[in-house]
Amino acid sequence: MRRSGVQSSEPNEADNSDHNRTARSVMYALLLGFALITLLAACGTSDDKGKAHLHGSEMWETTSSVTTLPGFLKTHTKLTKDLYSEVHSHMHMLSGIPCYCGCMQGTEFDEPHDSLLRCYWAEHPADDGSVTWTDHSTGCGICKKEMEEVIALSKQGKTDEEILKYINDNYQPKKSSS
Repeated sequence: MRRSGVQSSEPNEADNSDHNRTARSVMYALLLGFALITLLAACGTSDDKGKAHLHGSEMWETTSSVTTLPGFLKTHTKLTKDLYSEVHSHMHMLSGIPCYCGCMQGTEFDEPHDSLLRCYWAEHPADDGSVTWTDHSTGCGICKKEMEEVIALSKQGKTDEEILKYINDNYQPKKSSS
């Protein structure tokens, strides 16, 4: 005898389909939420000025102006701080002087520098006057020595061309005669 009106305890295809659709919708909603949170975290929702951050192997820090030195200099010598404080006074000249420490070739982690100025400033002043500094030259004797020479020669009244010639003559690697 057949009983009518009694439902089977076996789920039917319609129930499975609805369940799968709901599970998929929840999964997509969670993925979308995760993607949105990740995007907001990556873009940042606050002003990062004044916060040092690692960029390749360099520490970068943005300050409000060319005369406001970065906080990462607090742990460095007076000479290093003095060299950084002179960058804005010599930026026109520094942008045309090569650095011979090897940074102009770049590395696996860092883009090549285009001049001695890039050893001090990662990014030139923005429209609002802020500048992004790099700590590259804090640990590089060649960058510091070239900067010392630029400052000293400028004080002696040397022209930009004379300073460039001096730096090239004294720091450019000599070609082997073999």
